[in-house]
Amino acid sequence: MNYFVINNANIVTPTEVIPGGSVIVENGKIKEISRVSHLHEPSEHFVIEANGNYLMPGIIDIHTDAMDHEICPRPGADFPVEVAFSELEKRMCSAGITTVFHSIHLGYYDAEHNQRSKYTRTQIFEEVYKASQKSTLINNRIHLRYEITGVKDYELCFELVDKGLVKLFSFMDHTPGQGQYPLEKYIVMAKKRGLNEEQAIEELQKRQGRPKISKEQIVELIRFLQERNIHIASHDDDTVAKVEENHALGIDICEFPINIETAQRAIELDMHVVGGASNVLRGGSTGGNLHVQEAIALGAINVLCSDYYSPSLLHSTFMLFQQNVLSLPEAVNLVTRNAAISVGLEQTKGSIEPGKDADMLMINYADNFPTVTYTIVGGNISGKYNLIERKVHEFSN
Repeated sequence: MNYFVINNANIVTPTEVIPGGSVIVENGKIKEISRVSHLHEPSEHFVIEANGNYLMPGIIDIHTDAMDHEICPRPGADFPVEVAFSELEKRMCSAGITTVFHSIHLGYYDAEHNQRSKYTRTQIFEEVYKASQKSTLINNRIHLRYEITGVKDYELCFELVDKGLVKLFSFMDHTPGQGQYPLEKYIVMAKKRGLNEEQAIEELQKRQGRPKISKEQIVELIRFLQERNIHIASHDDDTVAKVEENHALGIDICEFPINIETAQRAIELDMHVVGGASNVLRGGSTGGNLHVQEAIALGAINVLCSDYYSPSLLHSTFMLFQQNVLSLPEAVNLVTRNAAISVGLEQTKGSIEPGKDADMLMINYADNFPTVTYTIVGGNISGKYNLIERKVHEFSN
């Protein structure tokens, strides 16, 4: 449909909820927003009756590891990338995600070993990108998350970016003894795998001895990415000094800060500070790190991503609203407007405003439980909706 109307919706804008309002969509864009649902000057068009449900912007997920797991859900159990892409996209669409940055690892040899996939990393990147260029339900982009111990894949980062496959980039360092694996936690985890303390320390020292790309190489890669307007994230920052160093290098996104001090310092530096919505929904970190809901309450997190569980974005948003941590517009901004700003999409996505892409969700919130009634992506409608042919021309302001 080139033109349709959403009538009688509680419209979530960046600053308020407009009760009983209406939105006109034309050619995949939001044409007009009205504070009333009174229709006049008849003309033949389609109307979606919202019946007082919430209308919010489509969710933008800037970090999810779901694609790798969808392709290879068990070690050595590979599925065709095109099938994995299509099936994952359906679930994301039903969870309210309209734009996703598939976070695909590179240089993370421990993860590659655990997956034992038949696909090379280059094949994964190329096949996911190829699938994203076909007719899709949602907007798909690639977030390359590069492990800095992956020295042999350093040049491949440049190649994949040059090919136009990458729209977001992050630096990771899973070396134990820092980040999300401090010494004490690593030894505890190793013991759970059956190692004694001596064996755990020996393994830790071996992993700490792995070579990493140099500071000069990091600077070179950052400069290359900046020239191509690709936003850059750090990962698992655990000290204020590390946040300050990354910021000085030109990194503008701080993903998954380990503690409140690093998160607050990143906010002070005007960085986009990303927490996991799964952490919010579960009530804390699986590894005992930053409690994201508490950080949000302190103003130390301004973007949420799904990380590993796509439905968490919608449910954590409404949980924050229901528990009076944030107003509904503030909670929605974490997964829409703020996420769009963090990756440079704010001119076209992230909020319900005239001229922006018609990426929107209708949410039924009966019994304080959010359910996506349908998803609109670029004016294309998916889901359980009630279209009524009516005579509609315009709304009064």
